[in-house]
Amino acid sequence: MRSNSVSFTQKRGDQIKNQNNPIHQHHVPQVYLKNFCSQDGRLAVLNSDTGKIFSSGTSVIGAEKNFYTLDKLDDPYYWEKFYAKGIEPLMGDLFPQIISRGNVLVRTGHCIISPEEKIQLALILVMQLLRGKQSRRYEEDLFVKLFPDVTKKAKEKFGPLSAKQTEFLDTFRADPNYFKQISMDVTLDTDRIIQYTNVIGWHTFVFYHICGNMEFVTSDNPFMLVNSQTLSAVPFSNGLIQESTLGYYPLSPKLLLCTIHPNAFWGALFDNDGGLFHLNSDSERAFINTINRKQKEQCYNQVYARNTKSLEDL
Repeated sequence: MRSNSVSFTQKRGDQIKNQNNPIHQHHVPQVYLKNFCSQDGRLAVLNSDTGKIFSSGTSVIGAEKNFYTLDKLDDPYYWEKFYAKGIEPLMGDLFPQIISRGNVLVRTGHCIISPEEKIQLALILVMQLLRGKQSRRYEEDLFVKLFPDVTKKAKEKFGPLSAKQTEFLDTFRADPNYFKQISMDVTLDTDRIIQYTNVIGWHTFVFYHICGNMEFVTSDNPFMLVNSQTLSAVPFSNGLIQESTLGYYPLSPKLLLCTIHPNAFWGALFDNDGGLFHLNSDSERAFINTINRKQKEQCYNQVYARNTKSLEDL
């Protein structure tokens, strides 16, 4: 009995410690992933690098240990807690409402979100765009590419660097904490968030609901930007304000959000902002397959679905 009591106490202590020190950090929120779970609370997962499909709970996918942790901050988990306390509760409140409205049979084009909900959804899209592994990889590549030029310009402006200055630059380049600090500052910059949210909120939001057996998949980079002319979905190659850029974000296996530039398609969808459109899974099979395959094409390395068949069809 005593050993069981100690074991329980240790487990409870570990739980409390993990709550205070959340080192297992989701770059794709669990509150989002749960919308794609089957009745047993699990997802089908495709590793796009190996082609392997497996089943998993939401706690261990779309996550990485200490992805947002910054040891040099007063609170090393500030970045993680910002998402956990500021963004994910909003998703938990908003998404079930939108999904439930999308499942109701209404006339084509019927608006299913309010202006306030549209701005909230735009904010969520911005945060997902900036917080994921594709964003981190893009920032890292940019950092490696630009750093030598920054050093060169510093030498041109200030003359030869001292040994101490050279040592600092070498440390700055090699220490991942410096890069993560820059990444956090950029990601959580209030002016930038407001600007991006307004840009996305300016777009027309259209919701597609599948009627039939087919389903949408999602990925570890769920908000994808696609060039409507070339169909390129390479991350960060299609600008938010480009008329040709379409944004796609699956909300559930049956509901897809599409963000459309107001002038795209000659402004034909401008009056349908917030509108719901039904897709017949037989007649619209090609469109649904294209969207799903684009998720695989532009993901970091994982695609998620409610069932394995949706992944096998990719």
